[in-house]
Amino acid sequence: MKIAKNSHTNPTSIKTRFALRFLRAIDNLNNNNNISPPLNSADRRKRFRAIRTAAYASMASAVGPNKAWSRAMLRKIRNRTKEMIKPRTRRGAVRGSTNPRNELGLGQEKELRELVPGGEAMDFRRLLNETGHYIQCLRAQVQVMRKILHYSST
Repeated sequence: MKIAKNSHTNPTSIKTRFALRFLRAIDNLNNNNNISPPLNSADRRKRFRAIRTAAYASMASAVGPNKAWSRAMLRKIRNRTKEMIKPRTRRGAVRGSTNPRNELGLGQEKELRELVPGGEAMDFRRLLNETGHYIQCLRAQVQVMRKILHYSST
């Protein structure tokens, strides 16, 4: 008998590992801080940053040390940087790029390096591989958080 391997039954899927770690982190936040609903904007921002950090740390630890972006993200969290991901302004493509190695252009490659944690130190091929995996994990994170929101609102 063959068992289907999907995120609902597979305890080793990224979604499952992320969900367990994230829910545990949120539970710890609630238990350690005895948080009442945030009343002012400073409390809301503090709570938002704590939840965001918990989400990123849960995602990176669910992936483990095999990916450079997860190691870089955990390193940033451990070093307690104020902002894990800086807001980016969208820039247009570099016109007339003569770099035959890629089709992104030099400006877009630089942006990609800034967006993927740890991307600055990777060669281009590895950067693309890590980017694909990072995007998969971000999608899984969004799906899990939507399900949590759905279950908490019902």
